[in-house]
Amino acid sequence: MIAILVGSAFFQFLAAFLSVRFVYTRRLGRPWILVSLGLLILGGLRVYALAGSLSETASGIFDPTVERFSLLVSFLLASGFALTERWFLLKERLEGRFRLISEVDQSLIGVLDENRILFNVCEVLSRRKGYRLAWIAAGELDGSVRVVKHAGEGEAPLTSAAIRWDDAPEGQGPTGRALRTGEACVVNRMRRNPRMAAWEKVLAESGVRSAASVRIEPDGQQPMALTIYADARSAFDRLEMEAVSALAHRVGGAVQSARRYEFFVCAKGAYDDLLRTQRDGVILVRGEKVVRVNLAAAAMLGYREEELVGMDPAVILKDSQEKPEMARSLRGGGEDGGRFEWEAEILRKDGSSFSGEVIATWLPREYKKATWIPKFSGPLGMIILRDITQRKQFLEDLRKERDFSAKILAIAGVLVAQLGPRGEVLLVNRQFEEMTGYHGEQVSGREMAGLLISGTARDSYLRAFADVLKGNVPSNLEFPIVSRTGEERLVVWNHAALRDSAGQVTSVIATGTDVTESRRLERQIIEMQKMEAVGTLAGGVAHDFNNILTGILGNLDLASEAIPPESLAALPIQESIKASERAANMVRQLLDFSRRSPSERRAIDLGKLAQEVVDLFAQAIDKRIEVETFLTGDLWLAKADPNQMHQVMMNLCVNARDAIMECLEGKPRTEEPSGRYRIRILTGNAAIGEEYCRQHPYARRGDFVVLSISDNGSGMDKATQRRIFEPFFTTKKLGRGTGLGLSTVYGIMKQHEGWITLESQTGKGTTFHAYLPRAEERQAEKLPPPEKAKARTGKETILLVDDEEMIRNFAQQILEIHGYSVVTAADGQEAVDLYIRQRDRFDLVILDLTMPHLSGSEVLTRIRNLNSHAKVILSSGYPSGETYRASAFLPKPYRADTLIRVVREVLDLYRG
Repeated sequence: MIAILVGSAFFQFLAAFLSVRFVYTRRLGRPWILVSLGLLILGGLRVYALAGSLSETASGIFDPTVERFSLLVSFLLASGFALTERWFLLKERLEGRFRLISEVDQSLIGVLDENRILFNVCEVLSRRKGYRLAWIAAGELDGSVRVVKHAGEGEAPLTSAAIRWDDAPEGQGPTGRALRTGEACVVNRMRRNPRMAAWEKVLAESGVRSAASVRIEPDGQQPMALTIYADARSAFDRLEMEAVSALAHRVGGAVQSARRYEFFVCAKGAYDDLLRTQRDGVILVRGEKVVRVNLAAAAMLGYREEELVGMDPAVILKDSQEKPEMARSLRGGGEDGGRFEWEAEILRKDGSSFSGEVIATWLPREYKKATWIPKFSGPLGMIILRDITQRKQFLEDLRKERDFSAKILAIAGVLVAQLGPRGEVLLVNRQFEEMTGYHGEQVSGREMAGLLISGTARDSYLRAFADVLKGNVPSNLEFPIVSRTGEERLVVWNHAALRDSAGQVTSVIATGTDVTESRRLERQIIEMQKMEAVGTLAGGVAHDFNNILTGILGNLDLASEAIPPESLAALPIQESIKASERAANMVRQLLDFSRRSPSERRAIDLGKLAQEVVDLFAQAIDKRIEVETFLTGDLWLAKADPNQMHQVMMNLCVNARDAIMECLEGKPRTEEPSGRYRIRILTGNAAIGEEYCRQHPYARRGDFVVLSISDNGSGMDKATQRRIFEPFFTTKKLGRGTGLGLSTVYGIMKQHEGWITLESQTGKGTTFHAYLPRAEERQAEKLPPPEKAKARTGKETILLVDDEEMIRNFAQQILEIHGYSVVTAADGQEAVDLYIRQRDRFDLVILDLTMPHLSGSEVLTRIRNLNSHAKVILSSGYPSGETYRASAFLPKPYRADTLIRVVREVLDLYRG
């Protein structure tokens, strides 16, 4: 009985305790307080009954059967309350899980930033009772683990610990295994788990005892794991892990949504940026209405963007009524969508238009119900507008330039060829065909070097072409080409390589200029310039010789007058005078060549002069040589110096005679002459035009009288012809010529503003053509009759100025012998000083033109400034028509009688 009472009391008090705790923890309502009170009373009665039975005072109060039944009821009540508590605990845990998931869901609502989502999840978990720390970590490619977000207490040691997700010891923890295997991982009683040995010190510092980790896979990218640390030894059971796994699944979905949203935002931003920055106009069309335009399209059409939205896209066509197929293409595509492209006049809002390119692209049927563009339903398409006004103008300009280039190629005076990388001909112009004799189709594909260039020049051209391919472009390459007819022409080539985007040579443009005639003219000009230089040298030499010869002849005249005619010295003196005169004649020829000899040009009949020369010359040549004349009856008058023309004709006739004499004396000929050897003299008229001047740069336009002298003698080769007019150049035997004959002819013709040409072939003969300017049509002038000799002596005082002492001495003696008083000066400055001091004393001044310090012309100017009526004779080794306002000119070399005659004439002519 006692055991029954004890057991009944125990179960009743236990049930009362559980009932009170349920009410206290608000698991049950307040009415349950009465149940708890009743259970406490029943338990009290059991205690009272137990106390009575021990003292045997209350044994009759309780029935054993009733007590046994009470024990069973008390046991059932206690068991019910115990089961109810477990049910409440399970319910609370489930509610806690649901509440946790709900809190996480609440924290994710409206959050589209991945980092914020991860932080919110960690923060919610760290606030849950029993959880110390939560973090989310990501597995790196190198096997390490990077903590992305974390929240909670004591995170410093744990977040800084070395964790990996490979098979290393640091990868055996819950985070590493969850990342590696993809399964949820729980570690209770962490300090006793051998897998956690690598973090023993970290776990001791943090105080956590259990952990759970679940893998988060948002979208198959970099894996992440959610790890939760708790203080309890066994905080994570099956139900807890199911909640954590569900939570991780939700986090993964949220992260995936955030990433998709970020992608969408970026894509939309990029799409908006593309539309905004697109230079072409873009119009989006749906259901035959404009749903969106970019700024470029609005600006192109003159609308605001919002004005275009909702409009019919066909209104942009200026002639939409005339082209309904275009309008239909702008409003919608076919069943399978499609792409339409054309050019049209686009209409602006203000009524103006521009040339545009329109590209309409429509989605196929299965995409036409897309709803991601709002407001309208129907086919979805995009229209791209391009303003091609400038492009059409560019194409028009390009067409004009192409036509211009084609015409330039057609009329250009140069060869143009397009060559392939191997030197094969691809394209040629008309000038190429005309010069080479080949048509374009005949040379196409053939190597130009082998076709036109032969000999050693081919190797040089191939080397130059190889340099062009390497990028070393040589310029102005001269190579001869041989035409189809065998004619050789000298061509200057220039090349330019055309390359593709990779820098490889695709073709080479070769241009060639025919310089055959230019080079021939250049050689002629060089010869002319050389003759000019030689003429200048010859003139200087002649001047010095004239000074020397003046002294020699003057002193010989003095010696001749000082001795009687029967003296033995008379003959040597006369021979010396003759030799000196020959030297003086040679100097005159040098001056004629250098064009410094004075000439008196007037209208002369060149035919009559030629006949006089022939009559004289025919008597002095070998009788085996015939002299023939062909003189034009209506010959124009020539403007020339008759004496110098006489010399020209004689020199040319002598040259012809010597050429024939070489043949008569046995010099071999290439062929025998037909008939006898002969010299022909011809005269004629010639009107020189532009074509002749282009071929002969030394010629000039106008009317000219032509003198031609030809022979059928030995002739000349090319080398001799290039030097024939050089002074002292001769091919004659020693003693037969000075080499000045033809050079004198050249100088005289240049002085007469004419020219001379020659044609010659070795063994066939030579022909010279001399061109003289035509004179005005009037009767040929006649030379005035010579004046009678006048008195040669005098008593006047003469100032003699010359820098050559020998000339001063000779002239002073001659003048003093003839009665004159002479004062000498060695230079110009001394002469001026003498004249300033004694100008009233001097009746005449003789001045050398070329002197140091002051020249003769400068002295003359100063004397004229002092005495405008002063009588002055200028003397020089450079004969000139310019007298510098002198009274007379005395050319050197002069003889004694010439000096006395000129002095006397000046004194008598200006006698006051």
